[in-house]
Amino acid sequence: MDTIFYNGIIRTMDRAYPQVSAMAVKDGVILRLGSDREILALKEPQTELVDLEGKLVLPGFCDSHLHILSYAIAKRQIPLADTGTFAEAARLCREDAEQARAEGRWVIGSNFNEGHWSDTHKMPDRHDLDAIAADVPIYLQRACSHIACLNTRALQLAGLWDERADTTRETMDFGPDGLPNGYVRENTVVRVRSGWQRYTVPEIRSLLEEGCRDAAAQGIVQIHSDDFNVIADGQFEDVLTAYRQLSEEGRLPIRVNEQVRFRTREQLQRFLDRGCRANDTFGRFKIGPVKFLCDGSLGSHSAALRQPYQNDPETRGILLFTDEELYALAELAYTNGFHLAAHCIGDAALEQMLNILERITCDFPSPDRRNGIIHCQIMDERQQERFREMNLVAYLQPVFIKEDAKIADSCVGTALCRQSYNWRRYGDLVVHMCGGSDCPVEPMDVLKNLYCAVTRKGDRDAAPWYPENGVTLEEAVAMFTWEGAYASYDEAQHGTLTVGKWADLVVLDRDIFTLPPEALLETQVLMTMVEGEVVYRR
Repeated sequence: MDTIFYNGIIRTMDRAYPQVSAMAVKDGVILRLGSDREILALKEPQTELVDLEGKLVLPGFCDSHLHILSYAIAKRQIPLADTGTFAEAARLCREDAEQARAEGRWVIGSNFNEGHWSDTHKMPDRHDLDAIAADVPIYLQRACSHIACLNTRALQLAGLWDERADTTRETMDFGPDGLPNGYVRENTVVRVRSGWQRYTVPEIRSLLEEGCRDAAAQGIVQIHSDDFNVIADGQFEDVLTAYRQLSEEGRLPIRVNEQVRFRTREQLQRFLDRGCRANDTFGRFKIGPVKFLCDGSLGSHSAALRQPYQNDPETRGILLFTDEELYALAELAYTNGFHLAAHCIGDAALEQMLNILERITCDFPSPDRRNGIIHCQIMDERQQERFREMNLVAYLQPVFIKEDAKIADSCVGTALCRQSYNWRRYGDLVVHMCGGSDCPVEPMDVLKNLYCAVTRKGDRDAAPWYPENGVTLEEAVAMFTWEGAYASYDEAQHGTLTVGKWADLVVLDRDIFTLPPEALLETQVLMTMVEGEVVYRR
């Protein structure tokens, strides 16, 4: 026996054997579960004994939707998430501009949220950024990642300065003078990033390894990550190479299920021509679903709604595909064995994708395709019922209510909001729900996500937001453990602490099931183990 855990509270999330005090691990696999007496009797001379001292063990957490490469890149940019004023953000950019000017590079800031600024709630336009530095290109990306702000110099270098509203094919905004106002959205954000964001394979390896180790420190043993098209539009080769090298060298600390995102059939075909196939697995790296980005975000008013925004009646958001484009891409993916996952925040994007999924599954019947919708935010009850009818997976981010509770009602009205973000009804409909953070949009903090799922509060002092739509703590933990494994077809290997499965687990410093929900905000991860290997120890 390699390792024996004993004297603990081991909640297996397996209903057949829900709680034990001891567990034996050999060759990375859970060999026995039982009482301290039963399991300690298996001790051999080389066995490592881990006295849990009454601490809680759970299956390791799964974050079922994030962007680990984008997260690691953002750590190297100007951090704007915690700025309380635009003046503070401007000061940080101005200080960086001095060095950027000397180095001939751009000023890059990430994760700002104008709703947190006390001196203005307006996103900075090109005039605001020109006032910081007119001769240095400035690019500031909003926390949602669906919109960025550029100064005039950045617009010029990105080849966008000569675009005009009546002729442009870009997703960008224009001011009253007819000139670009500095706001670029969706696909144009990717295009702009392609102009300055270049990394070598060794640099990508370093970024991915750092991001995955940060995830392990949060008790996460598996991530479902969207990493293609980050370095440049349509670019996946270097990222794929980096992942495979890390996995082959044993340097990938956690499991990665890649959500394969492409915008066009041509991009996906190039991926297939390279020999990549659905569910290909290379150690801890796996090719997951083909992902579609169907609309934008609520905060940037680019999430596609069926009715105009109540606080912005001139827009209904942006659908990033026509029905024909979306079906053509889905058909290529589906007929090559992939299951599908789609980013849908607005109810119009959701309706479009539900119709596409219904059509594709009728045209090409196939057993056990675990298709899903990522975010599932604005919706009505009929759309939720279609999840049950089509056996779809709901990829949820409970932590989103921290910000969305402040804006969603004003965007879509209380009647629709009451039906949206409704995790309780999903549970009652027996819809598969897996949980994620969408990091770097929100931190990879599973415990905070659990708190939001149960309390429907974004933080300790917030008022509950439609609290009747919350879930139990056991349901929330399931979202971040075995439901994540189910979404990637891995529930037979991990996701519960079951004899014969990999020893993928997290040790917490307290039993969160016996304490008030607020205790989740103070709970600490003590250890993370993947396949019997300790990948994080506090």
